[in-house]
Amino acid sequence: MKPMLEALVDRLQSHNHRRVIGVIALLLLFVWGSVAAWSLMERHNALAANAQVQEELNAAVQSQTQSLFKQAEVSLMVARHWMEAHPTQDPSLAPEFIALVQQLRTASGGLLDIRLATRAGLVRYVPRTPETDNVRVDDREYFKAQAHPETRGFHIGKPVRSKVSGKWGIPVSAPVDVAGGDIGVLFMLITYDRIAAIFDGERLEPSGTIGIASKDGEIIFRSPLSESAIGKSLAKGAGWAHIAAAPAKGLFESPVGIIDGVARLVAYAQVPGYPLLVYVSIGKPDVLRPWQQHTVFLVLVAALISLFALATGLALLRALTASHVAESIVRSADEAIIGKSLDGVVTSWNPGAERIFGYTADEMIGQSILRLIPAHLHDEEAAILSRIRQGQGVDHLETERLCKDGRSIVVSLTAAPIRDALGRLVGASKIARDITSEKAASAQLKLTASVFTNTSEGILITNSRGRIVEVNEAFTQITGYSRDEVMGHSPSTFHARSQGSEVFRAMRRALRQSGQWRGELWSRKKDGQAFAAWLTVTQVRGDRGEVPNYVVLFSDITVLKLQQEELEHGAHFDALTDLPNRLLLSDRLHQAMTLCQRQNQSLAVLYLDLDGFKQVNDLYGHETGDALLVALSRRMKAALRDVDTLARMGGDEFVAVLSGIASTQDCIQLVTRVLAACAEPVHVQGHEVQVTASIGVTLYPQDSADADLLMRHADQAMYEAKQSGKNKYHLFDSAQDAEAKSRAIAQDDVARGLAHQEFVLFYQPKVHMQSGAIIGFEALVRWRHPARGLLLPGAFLPAIERHALNEALGAWVLDTALAQMSQWQVQGLKLSVSVNIAARQLQQPDFATQLADLLADHSDVEPHLLELEVLETSALEDIAMSAKILQECHRQGVRFAMDDFGTGYSSLTYLRHLPVETLKIDQSFVRDMLEDQSDLSIVRGVIGLAAAFHREVIAEGVESVAHGQRLIELGCALGQGYAIARPMPADQVVGWCQEWTPPLAWTQG
Repeated sequence: MKPMLEALVDRLQSHNHRRVIGVIALLLLFVWGSVAAWSLMERHNALAANAQVQEELNAAVQSQTQSLFKQAEVSLMVARHWMEAHPTQDPSLAPEFIALVQQLRTASGGLLDIRLATRAGLVRYVPRTPETDNVRVDDREYFKAQAHPETRGFHIGKPVRSKVSGKWGIPVSAPVDVAGGDIGVLFMLITYDRIAAIFDGERLEPSGTIGIASKDGEIIFRSPLSESAIGKSLAKGAGWAHIAAAPAKGLFESPVGIIDGVARLVAYAQVPGYPLLVYVSIGKPDVLRPWQQHTVFLVLVAALISLFALATGLALLRALTASHVAESIVRSADEAIIGKSLDGVVTSWNPGAERIFGYTADEMIGQSILRLIPAHLHDEEAAILSRIRQGQGVDHLETERLCKDGRSIVVSLTAAPIRDALGRLVGASKIARDITSEKAASAQLKLTASVFTNTSEGILITNSRGRIVEVNEAFTQITGYSRDEVMGHSPSTFHARSQGSEVFRAMRRALRQSGQWRGELWSRKKDGQAFAAWLTVTQVRGDRGEVPNYVVLFSDITVLKLQQEELEHGAHFDALTDLPNRLLLSDRLHQAMTLCQRQNQSLAVLYLDLDGFKQVNDLYGHETGDALLVALSRRMKAALRDVDTLARMGGDEFVAVLSGIASTQDCIQLVTRVLAACAEPVHVQGHEVQVTASIGVTLYPQDSADADLLMRHADQAMYEAKQSGKNKYHLFDSAQDAEAKSRAIAQDDVARGLAHQEFVLFYQPKVHMQSGAIIGFEALVRWRHPARGLLLPGAFLPAIERHALNEALGAWVLDTALAQMSQWQVQGLKLSVSVNIAARQLQQPDFATQLADLLADHSDVEPHLLELEVLETSALEDIAMSAKILQECHRQGVRFAMDDFGTGYSSLTYLRHLPVETLKIDQSFVRDMLEDQSDLSIVRGVIGLAAAFHREVIAEGVESVAHGQRLIELGCALGQGYAIARPMPADQVVGWCQEWTPPLAWTQG
């Protein structure tokens, strides 16, 4: 009967739960459904009403806009008709036209003001005033539109700002076709403030706008006035597709306004007769604000009703479930609750017992409790039953029991006698709790305690506030502090003062993120001695995730640290000078560059190489050389500042990084000090030794390279310092570096061209202009470049001016010219040839010897037929050496000419000391002498100077017959230039010689 009753109650309670939940759900559905239906309907009505208002307002704006521009068009037509009827009058000064314009202005209420523009774009106000005569509109779009057939006529332009009043407005223009008249365009500027006066009162508040746009969507007016909106395109907005689909008029919603980014409701319409579009918009949030307010109110009411219904339902459900609580507690108990008779037979068995021992209730009820007890503990069970029969219990007995799967577990057992209603003992109840894990944890704790006590590493434990609560013996041995001396103190008591705070910030951050930190820390012993410790700090978390303790494990690594520092010092410092080495220099340079960027400063990199150090090693030995390096490194370091870094790169090369350089002058002062320190004599090992230094300098960030490239640039600059004479410094120039790279590429190209025989000689004749006699040819080098075509000397000679290729090319030119002279002699043509000699080639000590070898190779060519042309400026570089070389060549029979004479500044010196037979007047003077009296005077002076020193004179740059005539008149009969012949290939020379005849003006003068 009882099981049936329990089942009936369960069904009734389950039914009641479902009924309560169903009623609450229906009530909530009705309330919220009503709110949603009303809200949707009111929202629809609000949008529909606003659409009607917008369309009516848009129609009014459309009409006003059409009327405005129609009035403007008619006004311009009236003015144009008057001008066509009076073509001879200046309308800006004609009283009748001025009165007409004033009448039109008055009729429009001052809105429309006609102005005139000349065909050149000058504005004529009506009436005309001198102050406005200089205003131009030829740069305006509305003016330019009248010049093109497709836009000529009444034209509405893009918004502009008046050049006179500074006001924004919409320009309209029309052409004027009056023959012979100066006026080309009529126009007027309808200012924004005038248009705004029409539309501002009609806007929908608070966020309504009224706008006018061109046919392609560009906004030309907006009310309220907003200059930022002018020129923006509606075509970029999401609603343009609606306008394109229905161009006449329409209404659409723009999810994002192009001006303010707010969703807007827009009504638009085309303006009949004009390429314009008007629109009226209002922010959608403003339209829907009343609906939103009403909806919020209804939602609050519905929420209150819902809360009341839920509270009532929860109270009913709580009452229904109260009866299940007690039974649920018993069923969910973790402990095994067992009933047994006085003779040890199991009478009850709860789910907790089943979970612990593995037996079900059916398997254990009616069975002896000895089934759970190991054989060697049966006497223990008999003793327990004996105490129960005596009315006594057992409290928290720790003993062993057996599970169904054969496992042995440790339990905490509590037993108490059970009495019936008459107080008679009828059995016992036992509560058994599995404490196997607890016992294992206890054993582990004992092991941990043993490790804590006996380990050689120091251990301290703090509470959550960071106060020490326990330390081990190793802590005392390492630090010298006893346990009592540190209990309750903070571990920071032992930290060395030199330890930076960043380590503790990193420790706290790691503990927050991962619960553990490992790292190195400097601490202090009781006697004040600092020691390095390797620490592991670990959080100890409680069951709820809190952190009641921190465990710190540390060991003394001072000895290892000192060894590490020695190794690191050896890895970062030079063994001889104890200066930073290349590795440490790189690190410090990177740091200095980062600091420069942060503080907007400059730094300098100095690359230093000792001059003459190898001779010291060779003369006195390497020990003396090493001692010299050590002494000089100390001197250089003393010459620098504390913030600077001096490093040894190896051998006799050093690099210095100068930080915080305020100016180039500051850098030069420091560099000069270093040069002076290196140049002073040094006494080492009984010898007085003196060397100098060459220093290359580059400045960062002026030289915006990375660290490695900075050092390479400084190295390049050092090489330049050595090349320029040593005991000097040279500042790196990035532009020069780029030029040098470009020059190197060009030099490689020239070397390739020489190797592939791409160079050729052209020949330009020199003649006696009066007689027509051919006195010789000048050999001119050309380069048949495979990619760039035929190149003149100016395209490649500057790149090799200071390169060995200069001499190689010069030698080739001499050899080729002599070979060609030999070929011409075979053809019966004995010609003199002049060859240009570069300064670098001329000043080679063995130039005369090389020339003699070439003449010997071409022995059929008489030496006096070869003339060497020397630039005046090149010979001046070392006149004594040049004179000696020229004398040696002159003794071989070779003639000399002074090329470009008059461009230098010591011509008389040349004439006195150099064995030159001919002076060549530079073509820059000859070319302009017919127009420039100064050049003519120079030409006359050179001719006179040649006559005074008994030298021949020849003029370059004879470009015309007139040039030749004037030169002959001045006493210079020898000439060379385009009027005679252009430079030509060797195979054309013979033919030219046969056909050459001088102009009659020269021979008959």
